[in-house]
Amino acid sequence: MSSSSSDDVVTVVGTAYFQPIADLLQNLLRREPGGPFPGGSGVHENGYAASIVVLLVAMLESFVSRLRFVRNSEFLAGGSNTPDLLEKYFSDLPTKDDLVEVFLLRNVVIHNHIWHLDVSNYEAELQTKSTPQDLGFQTQKHYADVVDMEARRTRRLCLNVNPTAVDRRDVLAVFRVVWKTLEFMNKKDFGHTPLAGRTVGFFQKHRQFDELIGELERDIGS
Repeated sequence: MSSSSSDDVVTVVGTAYFQPIADLLQNLLRREPGGPFPGGSGVHENGYAASIVVLLVAMLESFVSRLRFVRNSEFLAGGSNTPDLLEKYFSDLPTKDDLVEVFLLRNVVIHNHIWHLDVSNYEAELQTKSTPQDLGFQTQKHYADVVDMEARRTRRLCLNVNPTAVDRRDVLAVFRVVWKTLEFMNKKDFGHTPLAGRTVGFFQKHRQFDELIGELERDIGS
């Protein structure tokens, strides 16, 4: 993604994530979810869903990095996490609380926060033997506030916090929040958050990247 000057480049991945995400989503939707499975959503469902979640958040962070570059004179971003940083840039950010949960899920997947589960009767209900906190994993400062430990889900978006349970419903929730955030940023200033080049190949057709949210919704039936 080039800057407005002809002799310099701002190294932002940005829209280059669109097609890889579309490819992963296409492969996810080729199969039915299946299950239930002991401790999770199944290898195919979980692997693709977790990968898409990670790339969606990476895409958003890429655009936030660009925003930091073009607005770096306003304040020192320092060690602010992305939801807090966006709230500093935009006091009317509509997705702050949702972003906290989305980034928590990303960390759960990236760092593979382990739950020790009793799966002897997994078709009925999994029993928690040890939580990530019990096992010494470092969790976000918001963890206790946003996670329903009994349900192993976040409170607002109902995102799975058991990494092996992440599925296409989590992808849909994350996709909605990430795209709503990017559209908000784009409407504030297209030059700061350009979302041009949205066309992707999807099941042998040309689609706009944000239309894939509708494809997921139709698949899930929500």
